[in-house]
Amino acid sequence: MMINYFIRRWYDVAFMAGIVTILFLFFRWNTLDIMVCIQLLSFMALCFHQFEEYHFPGGEPAIINRVFQHQNTIKGLEDRYPLNQFSAMLVNSLYTFILYLLPAFMPNLIWFGMMPIMLGLGQCILHGIVANKLLKTLYNPGLAACLLLHLPIGIYYIYYVTSHQLASGWDWLFGLIYTIGAFLILLNWMTYKVLPNKNSKYPFEPKEMKRFDMENRVQQLFGE
Repeated sequence: MMINYFIRRWYDVAFMAGIVTILFLFFRWNTLDIMVCIQLLSFMALCFHQFEEYHFPGGEPAIINRVFQHQNTIKGLEDRYPLNQFSAMLVNSLYTFILYLLPAFMPNLIWFGMMPIMLGLGQCILHGIVANKLLKTLYNPGLAACLLLHLPIGIYYIYYVTSHQLASGWDWLFGLIYTIGAFLILLNWMTYKVLPNKNSKYPFEPKEMKRFDMENRVQQLFGE
């Protein structure tokens, strides 16, 4: 039952992890290395980002399956193809609880800690420009976390690393390669090539597909 709950409500678990991270940083900020604090802030930002996408205001399942992947979805299977609840949980959990959290335990491995920062800044472009253009909106779920969290955290990270000369040219190169690789493997290959399943036992719930008024938005966009 706990596993099934996590598959269905992983984004709520992530939200609670974000709250715990805030409390931890509040009490331990002065005792931690600043690079550890920055990585934990980036982890917290992603936790809230996912909650914003999938729960409040939500709507990300329909945004991906019915808008981003409009040409690849199948009529009647929009709640499970190409993205389903299990694939969303797996990919996002790998990012959040492994790739975003591990750098906080290895603050001196600079290139390794660049991926969460670079990907967070990339999300600002994805949500701020690409998603808004496709949805014909000024806001989409995840944009608030991008502008209020990922962006300032990313800017400060770059300022701190450069001003303290913590990164070499190789660090920036390896960090960029790692970021692109993580994006292509997890967010692209696994999400849209490996994990799609037309017979998935984990479709999104109707309320998850309807959040952010996606029924009306899809109707306006495609007449469906």
